[in-house]
Amino acid sequence: MSSFKKRIRETHPEDLTGPQMLAARCLAAGIALTAILAGPPSKAAESPEPNRAGAKTQSTFCHAEVIERLRGNVAGHPRAAAVAKEVRAAAQPWLDMSDADLWSLMFGAGIPRSWMVWSNGHCPSCNQNVLMYAWKIDAMNRPYKLMCPHCEELFPKNDFHAFYHSGLDKHGVFQHALADRSLLYNEAHPDLHDPLHQFGVDDGEGYRDGEKTWWFIGTYLIYGQWKQLVLGGIRNLSAAYVATGDSAYAHRAGVLLDRVADLYTTFNFKDQGVMYEGPAHAGYVSTWHDACEETRELALAYDQVRDALQKDKELSVFLSKKAKQFEIDTPKNSPE
Repeated sequence: MSSFKKRIRETHPEDLTGPQMLAARCLAAGIALTAILAGPPSKAAESPEPNRAGAKTQSTFCHAEVIERLRGNVAGHPRAAAVAKEVRAAAQPWLDMSDADLWSLMFGAGIPRSWMVWSNGHCPSCNQNVLMYAWKIDAMNRPYKLMCPHCEELFPKNDFHAFYHSGLDKHGVFQHALADRSLLYNEAHPDLHDPLHQFGVDDGEGYRDGEKTWWFIGTYLIYGQWKQLVLGGIRNLSAAYVATGDSAYAHRAGVLLDRVADLYTTFNFKDQGVMYEGPAHAGYVSTWHDACEETRELALAYDQVRDALQKDKELSVFLSKKAKQFEIDTPKNSPE
C-alpha cells in the first residue's frame, strides 16, 4: 500500500527537493492513478478514434472502457478502494472552496518568481543558514508566508495578501502601480518610527537589507501558490473525479484549469524569473524542467475531466460571468 500512497500524495518543497520532487510529481500524475486503479488493459480496449477534423471529442487516456474498469475495481477490491479514499481526501480542501475562491487562486505574471529565497542565504531573524529549498511553505494553512526551519519565524512580515488584492486590475491581474503601498509594513511593528517597521517586508520584489535580497514572495508563488494550491488542486481534483465519477470534482478542476488557461501564455520564466540570484532560463510559471512536467500534468488533468466539463452548464454560467466581470476576451458561454 505504501507504494501507492507515494504515487498520489501531495508533495511539498520542504519534504522533497531536486530530482526527488520531480519524480514524486511524475508518480502523482493522474495517468499513474488510472493505471493503479484500473489494472491492466483488456485486449479489446482501444483508444478512442481520433476526430478527422483534428478536434478533441473525448478523453484520450480515460475513455469509457478504462473508467468502467477502474470504478469497478474501486467497488470490488479493497486496495483500489483504499487508494480512491486517499485520493478523495487529498481533493477535499479544494472541494470545500467556492468557485470564486478557486478562480482567484491563479495569479498573473506581473510579480517576479524566484527559484529560491536565497541559494546561499540565511534567516533574517535568527541568522542561521537556510539554503536552497529549506524554507517551509504550507500554502493551504499559511498563505503568502514562508517559515524558517530553525526559529520558525514567518516571512514576509507584511500582509502581502491584502497588498496583492489592492493591486488587481480590471482583468483580475496584479499590477504594482495599482497596489496600496501603505500596506507595506511589518504587522508586528505598525509604528512608523519603530526601527522594525520595514523589517521583513516584501512587496513582491523581495525583502532587501543593503545588498542582501530575500525573494520570499517570488519563491512562495512557485512552491506555494502555483505548485501546492493551483497545480495541486487541479491534479487532486481531476484524480478524484476519475476515481469516483463525482462531477463536483471535475467542476472545480474546470474552474482552475480555465483560469490557468487565461493566464498561462503570459508567463515567461526567462524574462520574469530569478535563478540563483541571477538571470533565469526558459519556462512558464516555473523554470523549464518543471514547466515541462507541469504542462504535461495540466494536459492530463484536462483529459481526465473533459467529458464531465462538456455537460457542466453551471461551469459555463460561472465562467461566462467572470469573463464579463473581468473583460476576458473569450466569452465562455458554452461548454465547447
